[in-house]
Amino acid sequence: MTSTLTPLKQPIALRTEYITSHPTTIRVKQHSNSWSGGNFTITKCPTDESPLAEKLFTVDGDFKSMSQRRYIQDASGLPLFEIAHKRLGVTWFVHLPGGKENTSSSPIATIVPQWHALKDKFDVYLNNAAAGGEETILEVRGQDIFKSKTHVYYKGALVTVIKLKDMVSVYIPGKGPTWELEVGEGMDLSLAIKEPHRSLLGQIQILDWEVVGRS
Repeated sequence: MTSTLTPLKQPIALRTEYITSHPTTIRVKQHSNSWSGGNFTITKCPTDESPLAEKLFTVDGDFKSMSQRRYIQDASGLPLFEIAHKRLGVTWFVHLPGGKENTSSSPIATIVPQWHALKDKFDVYLNNAAAGGEETILEVRGQDIFKSKTHVYYKGALVTVIKLKDMVSVYIPGKGPTWELEVGEGMDLSLAIKEPHRSLLGQIQILDWEVVGRS
């Protein structure tokens, strides 16, 4: 498969107002002191045209929650989504704010892990708001066993590249890692931030395995 981002003829989105009209690089920074906290800030990386980093979203995690629920807000704090899994499940569900409490509310996206011994591998099923709610599938595939690079594909076309910027930071207590996402034209930036969320969980599993192995 090609390593060049493919512009989408049909945009893919959960929030159409965040569809990018050109390739865009965003940065995801973790701030919590513990891996279970799940607090992040997402900014648009500076460019020659826009030299200042623009805050786009924040993600807050409930470390007490068995479902590891995450709350995604826009730059002003307005809630956009909630992401959580069932207590004993591995599939993640994306709901509109408060939707999880409504038993009649269906998720607007589902993140389904696919088994792989060493690399991140999962599929994202979503109701594409840019195509009248049509079901769309994104394939998220880790590129190395260290989970430092991940590709996102739509029908074989590369639409997002996720890179862990500093592998060492993963193993330093209190130092949150940073990811950079190269997002292709036609992708929803608020949708793109869900992929490093899942890659982060994969990184947590690596740390858990190491702790168990050393105990």
